[in-house]
Amino acid sequence: MFLDSDDELVYKLLTRDKVEDALALQAQTMKQENLAIGLAMFEDDGAPEEMNLIFKEIIKDGTTLMAVDKKTNELAAVAFNKLHAKPKEGAKDELETFIEENLRHRTCRELIKFLDDVQSKVDVFERYNVNGAMELFYLGTNPRYQGRGIGRQIVEKCIEFGRGLLNGTIKRISIDGSILEQHVLPEIIYCVVASNYSQRIVDKLGFQVLHEARYDDYSFAGKKMSERIGDVHRTARLQVLKL
Repeated sequence: MFLDSDDELVYKLLTRDKVEDALALQAQTMKQENLAIGLAMFEDDGAPEEMNLIFKEIIKDGTTLMAVDKKTNELAAVAFNKLHAKPKEGAKDELETFIEENLRHRTCRELIKFLDDVQSKVDVFERYNVNGAMELFYLGTNPRYQGRGIGRQIVEKCIEFGRGLLNGTIKRISIDGSILEQHVLPEIIYCVVASNYSQRIVDKLGFQVLHEARYDDYSFAGKKMSERIGDVHRTARLQVLKL
């Protein structure tokens, strides 16, 4: 499914032939990711590879978008999205269950714990009175394509995709091309944005800040996250946009 294109890139749902490229790009860009840096993930042998399991699971949702170079067919960017239904009391989210059963490395679990802590500060389903949401779980831009505004463009496509799901003009499609059951209609899109760059993107697109966590307030293995991350990026934010 093609969402749109410009002179250089085409934006579309992830297809099977690009899965390995998408996972490789995620692994490559994770080295720049503040939460992974702050939690010393790359000092924990095997942890980055274990995180790959989460992305393989998210891909099954049929909501991962990619930007592909028209001339070279190279993957320029990827956005891993996950649909969430309003949780029933006492019930666990499917992804939460998968994480509990499959993540063994401490740094991987701490990263998910950090995300959960930030997200738990505000119940987005209650705040916006909605039954479905789309989480922009991870955005990665190929280093060769960084600095061109592609990050903002693919977030815009995620918003467009979410609105299409909501109004019925777009369907979720598996990596093999089959239409998936439309069991969750997202009424909001939310994300935990962990860098100044990603925060600027979603700010400009109208995302509301619901909570801001300071890296100085979180510690792991005897060091504050801020000590590993540095002074440029100081916070992670929970931000939401109504579709």
